[in-house]
Amino acid sequence: MGLFFKDKAFDFETMRTLNYYNYQGAELGEVLSVSKKIEEENFESWFEHWQKLAQTVEKLGQNSLTKKHKVSAREAYLRASNYYRTAEFFMENSEPKRIACYQKSVQTFAEAMKLFSVPCKKVAIPFEEYYMHGYLYVTAKEAPILIFIGGYDSTAEELYFSGAAAAIKRGYNVLIFDGPGQGEALRMQGKAGRFDYEKPISAAIDFLEKDQDVDTTKFIGLMGMSLGGYYAARASAFEPRIDACILFDVFTNVWQSIIQKTPMLGKLTSATPEMRKTMSAQADANTRWLIQNGLWVFGCKDLPELVREVQKYNLEPVAAQIKCPMLLLFGTQDHFVNEAQLELLKSSLTCDYQDYIFDEELGAQEHCQEGNQSYASQVIFDWLDEKKEEKIESI
Repeated sequence: MGLFFKDKAFDFETMRTLNYYNYQGAELGEVLSVSKKIEEENFESWFEHWQKLAQTVEKLGQNSLTKKHKVSAREAYLRASNYYRTAEFFMENSEPKRIACYQKSVQTFAEAMKLFSVPCKKVAIPFEEYYMHGYLYVTAKEAPILIFIGGYDSTAEELYFSGAAAAIKRGYNVLIFDGPGQGEALRMQGKAGRFDYEKPISAAIDFLEKDQDVDTTKFIGLMGMSLGGYYAARASAFEPRIDACILFDVFTNVWQSIIQKTPMLGKLTSATPEMRKTMSAQADANTRWLIQNGLWVFGCKDLPELVREVQKYNLEPVAAQIKCPMLLLFGTQDHFVNEAQLELLKSSLTCDYQDYIFDEELGAQEHCQEGNQSYASQVIFDWLDEKKEEKIESI
């Protein structure tokens, strides 16, 4: 039994949305109200009620802006953006109303961005034959830089709430963006995820080196959230310009981690096509969503192809190449990652690293520490500040 729903997927995603209240991404009363209206494990019900809430809160922002109440408008637009993101979460891949809802999340975030006190600009990072949509926040030209990336289901707009805002408060320049298989790259440009994530990260650093508002010679930290933990570690194995790396969570062998925590997926892969249909229909919301989202994110036509693709996402062959210091985060009740993944990575690393395990004592035991963002930020940025100072002293 969860706080909001019996179903783990619905309960966790509601907690995830509420977790961003620290940076005006949600309000408890609004989240409690909407969660009471949603039918358990019903994706359409989820979409309908979160979208209605987003629309209501967006109107609050519009009304405040019309009367020139800029702080109130900004806060309402931020909540609306997060609620629109939540609304589209379980929808069918590329469904028109999902894409329209995503666009509303981006639009309301853009309205809020116009009212930020910290300089922020929308960026389009050139990468191969397309671009990566994102935002660059500049606190000062000489400030250290944090590149923050998402994972299996995130958007650049969400990354503001989940880490960028905390970094900005601490004086970092921050770049957040949608890489392959994420946000705009997936929804609007049809670009699927890829295991060789050092390539988009290198493109992002190249972009920063050409930007006149920041100085990349001081310090570059890289943080990856959820599956972004795999992406950030993979990039750190190949990209020497990264000075420190945070895995927010640890995915060492992604397919192994998935079937360790969701055994039904392992059974589905070995079943006949007919049995697979029956089993999929009986699966819980989390398993159904994992398959649905995975086919979309990785650009696969069926489950066997998805398995082959995800099996490429393995840090074991490259972990020893990582040279920069690493911070490895893990929650004792993470429903996507177990502690074996953490231990597997630790046994493969040759660089300096620190691990930090969050338990139930302060409510940070869930995946990506949803439930206590302040505690997670304290651990992350205290460590990152220390690595930044170490680099400055060594110059």
